[in-house]
Amino acid sequence: MKTLNIIIPSDFALSSLNIIPVLAERYPKQKLNISLVHFLQLSDSISDLLLLSRRSREYQLISDEFYAGCTMLKNDYEDQIENITPDFFYGNTVAVFKNYLEERETDLIAMPENHNYARLTPNSFDPSILMQRSGYKIVTLKAEVKQSLTVVKAEVEHELLEV
Repeated sequence: MKTLNIIIPSDFALSSLNIIPVLAERYPKQKLNISLVHFLQLSDSISDLLLLSRRSREYQLISDEFYAGCTMLKNDYEDQIENITPDFFYGNTVAVFKNYLEERETDLIAMPENHNYARLTPNSFDPSILMQRSGYKIVTLKAEVKQSLTVVKAEVEHELLEV
């Protein structure tokens, strides 16, 4: 079974995970390695540039509910999904983006239809044009919500089990 490396632009909202079941249905006989990527322009601030190695602070912008949603989807499609990982792309040129895609051995880019990307930081940007200019295969999918993805907090879930 071949593994597909897929990049999905994401604003790390739970709704951005709705495309994953659609991908699993579209590629049923393939393993999926999914990267949910948020796009950030490099800052022109000297202090930000000096601290480029401290990129971990952006990961604090990702909610625990989003991580839980990723885990739930990985468990629901455990035979098909190898990994679902959030990531950040830093840059705004096609050349840098192509290097990013090549490094991750990307097979295709999956874009949710009519999705408006929320900005997590002032440096966030909509990646649509960058993706189109990359020359990579882009699949636009309508993420139909069959059952809304909800995440129950662990303590509430625990209370429900005690009843």
